Amino acid sequence: MNRTLAALRIVCDGLRRPGDTAFNPGEIDEITWRAVIELANAHFVAPALYASLANADRLAELPDDVRDYLALLQAANANRNRRVRKQALELSGALAKAGLDAMLLKGGATLFLEADAQSSRMIRDLDLLVPAAAASAMPGILEALGYNVVNRYPDGHNAYGDFARAGEPAAIDLHFELIDTPHVLPARDVWRRAVEIRHGNVKLFVPSPTDRILHNVLHAQVHYLNDYWRGALELRQVYEFAQLAARSGTDVDWAFVSEHMHRHALTRPLHAHAWAAHRLLNAPWTLPRPPGAAARVHLQRCMLQLRFPVLAQLLIPVANVQASFAPHRMDGLYQPGPLVLRRMRHAVRFLRKGNAGDWIARLLRSPAHPRGWRR
Repeated sequence: MNRTLAALRIVCDGLRRPGDTAFNPGEIDEITWRAVIELANAHFVAPALYASLANADRLAELPDDVRDYLALLQAANANRNRRVRKQALELSGALAKAGLDAMLLKGGATLFLEADAQSSRMIRDLDLLVPAAAASAMPGILEALGYNVVNRYPDGHNAYGDFARAGEPAAIDLHFELIDTPHVLPARDVWRRAVEIRHGNVKLFVPSPTDRILHNVLHAQVHYLNDYWRGALELRQVYEFAQLAARSGTDVDWAFVSEHMHRHALTRPLHAHAWAAHRLLNAPWTLPRPPGAAARVHLQRCMLQLRFPVLAQLLIPVANVQASFAPHRMDGLYQPGPLVLRRMRHAVRFLRKGNAGDWIARLLRSPAHPRGWRR
């Protein structure tokens, strides 16, 4: 078996719930362990791998150097997350004094909802959703706390930009909408269904369990880098979906999730994401309809591209075209009408907008150079 795929199998086995971890550490050689660590780090799941193996009481089976390294990462991540939580509480308190509500998204929400995530969930930044009406006040509030803009997004973006403060572990990614196609998951609807939590005297909001699932799928498969069309497998996002599916139970309205994604012609990305969680991490299949052949084929494509990375690079132009002209994007840009006509209008719009160099750059955009066919 290809070493990358072998490493993926081992990491996924290790991330499964206690009782599901089936791999035999004694059969893994040193080079493969190196590949396991490299893959876990690349997908930001090394602390989660340590925590999962600890819960399964299997840490003693690991080689000493592997166990010690994972323990070091887990402890460092736990310390970092404690500081990130303090940032979130300080910021939420400052916003409350200004009469503004704030919602923590993704990893920030997880830190306040799941105790074990405080050490196992790796967080790049704090995604903070505020009402659009607070746009003019937010920079001043953040600057008063010592934060400065380090990355300002262009007008029309779903987020304002990134704010950072010297000495703090996480930047603040300030959002007005959750994703770059707001009509698919409008912030106003997420606010309406939001859950209020309290930590001491600080009031926080987090998305409902159903919206956390929707946001996870949309962010992992559709938003920004269009992982579904690229055939890219982001294990951290798949693992989070599996955790949400296992923990939320009846709190998630799976029929609503399925119908919502179907309405936006996104059933295939939903099923592909859920199937990856089911096959790789033994997550329960909770959607009302069984996975179709497309979901199974898509996972095989992801595995093939992991084995042959050059294939992923060759398919980037095709993926970019498919994602840019996907039905949900056409719905957000143009009035209802025949899909083929809207796609033709979109193509003409971009042909008029740039020159040959711009077209080639958009066609060849990759995760390292995410310049897109956006608005």
